[in-house]
Amino acid sequence: MKKKTALIALLTACIFLPSFLAPSTPAEKIKAYYSGQFIQLAEKLETLQLSIQNDSSEPILQKHFAAARLPYKKLELFIEYYFDLDAPQFNGLATAFVEEEDPAASHTPQGFQPIETMLYPHYNQQNKNNLLQYTHQLLTLTKGLGNNTALFKPDEYMPDAVMEELYRILALGITGFDSPQALQSLPEAKASLESIRFVLEAYTGAMTSAGVKETGEALRLLNGAIEYINAHPGFNRFNRMAFITGFLNPLCSWLGKANRQMGNTGNPARYTLIKKTGSLFDAAGLFTGAYTRDDSSTSAKIALGKKLFYEPLLSANGKRACSGCHQPAKAFTDGLPKALQLNGHDILPRNTPTLWNAALQKNLFYDSRQRFLDRLIIEVMGNEKEMNDSAGKAAATLAGRKDYITLYRAAYPYPDTTITAAHIANAIGWYVRTLTSYNARFDKYMRGDTQKMNAEEINGFNLFMGKAKCATCHYVPLFNGSKPPDYYYQESEVIGVPAGRATHPVALDDDPGRYAILPYDFLQHAFKTPTLRNIALTAPYMHNGVFKTLEEVVEFYNKGGGAGLGLQVPNQTLPSTSLGLSGREKKQLIAFLYTLTDVNGQ
Repeated sequence: MKKKTALIALLTACIFLPSFLAPSTPAEKIKAYYSGQFIQLAEKLETLQLSIQNDSSEPILQKHFAAARLPYKKLELFIEYYFDLDAPQFNGLATAFVEEEDPAASHTPQGFQPIETMLYPHYNQQNKNNLLQYTHQLLTLTKGLGNNTALFKPDEYMPDAVMEELYRILALGITGFDSPQALQSLPEAKASLESIRFVLEAYTGAMTSAGVKETGEALRLLNGAIEYINAHPGFNRFNRMAFITGFLNPLCSWLGKANRQMGNTGNPARYTLIKKTGSLFDAAGLFTGAYTRDDSSTSAKIALGKKLFYEPLLSANGKRACSGCHQPAKAFTDGLPKALQLNGHDILPRNTPTLWNAALQKNLFYDSRQRFLDRLIIEVMGNEKEMNDSAGKAAATLAGRKDYITLYRAAYPYPDTTITAAHIANAIGWYVRTLTSYNARFDKYMRGDTQKMNAEEINGFNLFMGKAKCATCHYVPLFNGSKPPDYYYQESEVIGVPAGRATHPVALDDDPGRYAILPYDFLQHAFKTPTLRNIALTAPYMHNGVFKTLEEVVEFYNKGGGAGLGLQVPNQTLPSTSLGLSGREKKQLIAFLYTLTDVNGQ
């Protein structure tokens, strides 16, 4: 009898033991989930590795690759936020690249993306050894990080990590950014959303206790987003506009409100251009002064800067102002293929870029050689072919003008009232920072005014974000190369811009681009990805002004860039295959681009 009683007690203990050992706090639950996903990832990678070794068929290899990506996507929000130095080793670019924070250091391809290029669209068995090497590296990294779960410490910034992942899904995940050949973006976005759902469920109790409302509605939105992907699996046909406005934007808005209610703040160690307080498209969501140095804006500085912007005395001949090349009516460009030199007839090497949203860029000039607006302004004023006058000489010239002395004293109320070159550049920079375009018809639609875009324009947006692959370089919502989710640095791309439209045979433009600043072979002919905001007003296009119309630009991309035209561009980062856009799709895409026009009364 005693043995029977003891046996019953032991069985009862075994039944209830898991409940005692089960994670109880949100952090413990998330750590357990994190550990489990790493186990899944290692298993899937081992299966892929074995399939490669056994010379499995192409469909089998692709199937195992796609299966391995899913647990990674469930880990993505944790790896990208808490292990950002390891993140490129998991899912780095398929080409060599440089980190703009440390341009002297280049990175070789690592992780899933170079593996994808060897498996899609077709597997060449000659790549077997390289494929095994990349897979082994990825598996080693997975086991190393997965077996050291003590390194992962979920903290008060977890909601911040979730917001970044929502931005990442919106701006990268559903566009095909890191699945350009496999086109598994939708099931991978679903996996990322499932991970977010787990985190939210883990924190539901704490949020409710803190007075956060509508947690159930947020879970409903997450479930709805997952179900929407299940019901609309086709990559090219997926209605991204409906998905974003119906699910992702409301989720981001809810999370921003919940964070405020809980007193959560963003991580000060994570620089960002987006405030992460709600939807990516919130009117007040940008840090417009993100790239300033020990300085702050005042109305007096802006007033002085605006007057200086239109002041021809800044040039050596007293005839050219900044506004001569950056004309407001042309979205602060000049309408020329390449800018004219100060002498009025010779040309400069490159097209004049728009100043709209220039203040929202970490890297300036087509070759990204400058980081700060004031330095750019000093360089342009000192260039003998542009303004041919040092800022110092301009300061001396303006020192005798009473109108400038008055404005200067209001802007810089120091005991020493001498106008300086640094203050001229600083004031002009503050005026340029007012040229922020974030209230176009597209933005208003994203904020809920559904009358601002018609069906053709919405179809164009869906093409932009999907089949046409525009959004894999021109990231929403800035539509430039500032990479989400922090939008801090701008990327450069090699697209194979031709020297002329009618040249026979077609020749590659000989401008080395970023290579002249950083002589890495993979940066030959690389140029900063410009903004597409106000693009309807900024023709002609490309760094050399080679294309007169948007129709020409779209056709260039549709054919696969320079390589698609038959040019030798071995380092082209743009896919060289045709996009297969129909005539109507091209028109829809251009119709969408017109919704980005916003000159804000300037």
